Amino acid sequence: MGLKDRLQMFALEQMIDKLCDVVQHGTDEDMNTIISIGEKLTTDPLWKSAVSGFKYRWQIEHPQMHMAKKFMREIDPHVRRTIMKNLIIKEALVGYRTRNIVRDKIGFYPPTFFVISPTMACNLSCYGCYARSYRAKGLEYELVEKAIKEAKEFGVYLVIVSGGEPFYYPHILRMFEDNPDMVFQVYTNGTLIDRALAQKIVELGNVIPAISIEGYEKETDERRGKGVFKKVVQAMDYLREEGALFAFSTTATRYNVETITSDEFIDFLTDKGVFFGWYFMYVPVGKGSSTELMLTPEQRGNMRKRIRQLRGTKGIFVADFWNDGDYVDGCIAGGRIYFHINSNGDIEPCVFAHFASHNIRENTIIEALDSPLFRAFRDRQPFHLDRRLPCAIIDANDTLEEIVKIGKARPTHEGAEEIFTVHGSFLRKLSEDYIKWLKDHDDDHFIKELNMEKEYSHNKDRNKRLEKLYGKTVRETALKREGPEEIVEKKEERVAP
Repeated sequence: MGLKDRLQMFALEQMIDKLCDVVQHGTDEDMNTIISIGEKLTTDPLWKSAVSGFKYRWQIEHPQMHMAKKFMREIDPHVRRTIMKNLIIKEALVGYRTRNIVRDKIGFYPPTFFVISPTMACNLSCYGCYARSYRAKGLEYELVEKAIKEAKEFGVYLVIVSGGEPFYYPHILRMFEDNPDMVFQVYTNGTLIDRALAQKIVELGNVIPAISIEGYEKETDERRGKGVFKKVVQAMDYLREEGALFAFSTTATRYNVETITSDEFIDFLTDKGVFFGWYFMYVPVGKGSSTELMLTPEQRGNMRKRIRQLRGTKGIFVADFWNDGDYVDGCIAGGRIYFHINSNGDIEPCVFAHFASHNIRENTIIEALDSPLFRAFRDRQPFHLDRRLPCAIIDANDTLEEIVKIGKARPTHEGAEEIFTVHGSFLRKLSEDYIKWLKDHDDDHFIKELNMEKEYSHNKDRNKRLEKLYGKTVRETALKREGPEEIVEKKEERVAP
């Protein structure tokens, strides 16, 4: 980083410090002024669109602005400053510049973040857990250091930590302490978070726990064990009282989906101090896994609608890892936006696709990203032109099997191949039924959502930038595959290489 860049970073740090003071003690009108300044300072089309969207929601007093006000005025000041500096300065500015430089060197745009599971050890035994088939003891800390160092070199400053139970990993706090310039979102069952750990999380400032919960006491204890719900709620209380920024994570099954998408459940979590949340559909991953818990096509479609309703009416942001595929141009795995390193060091294209050809012990991350496995994954994205069908596992099972063969990838644990050999026909039929359901229930709504913001979709500068980054558009890909022009006509978007 040159002198000019260092001076700019220093100036931005000072500005964020002032910003935090103003938003904590100032008026809503002060906030309007700050947002307008940020809008003028931002040059990147994607960030400018994001700031403009935030400004609009602030001005109309959108319910989600309740979350923004909480972040600015109720979160511990150290947490607020650390998260803002690391996301705005490191991720959005330093990381963005680095990724563009690296793209020119390696020939493809590197991921924005990655998931690491340093251990698969866990104090719970939840039925249907996607990680239960792994048998590795865990990653040596030197390998965690290696992965993080390499990721920073291509512009990553956001790391998602999963498992197993991350707080079971003996070096987990050291990972956070050694990388104060990064943000770590940690998927945790919450049972190990006591008052002392909540205080440590706030002291570090760069850790965002995302606590798993399956509904209320009945649903959570049924899947996770008796007494777990009360421990989870207690953990949330500790984090809220200490001023932490934290989220929730929930797995949607055919037995709890109505509960976890209800107004009452979201209101309950909001009252507990949760800022945002992630929804994951259950998928049958691993040896002996069952399809019994999977959502029906109708449940999946209704869940998709409910998530959007919640986003429009609640003071909390919620996202759906599968059903929000049309917001992110389909699947984000395969190194297009993220990848996964498991507890054995295997570099997998997705947290739920347990196949690998490279390992962090013998290979670099860039080598894995440039491998036939990852290239085949990205070459076939999006797996459907209809982004409501983003997933290679459940919406393009045949394609994923083809990718694994092309990449000469091996299963990363016993039974991983059952996603094809045991569940393949079921998943293909389920996806076909979902497509039929969408045609009957969701046609015009889909087109409207693909054109969420005209200035975002049809901004010429943005489209030029995306084409420069990724080299091809949806239209070009569709014509190559002789895909349906009527969908392509609605919106030209990027397709990652």
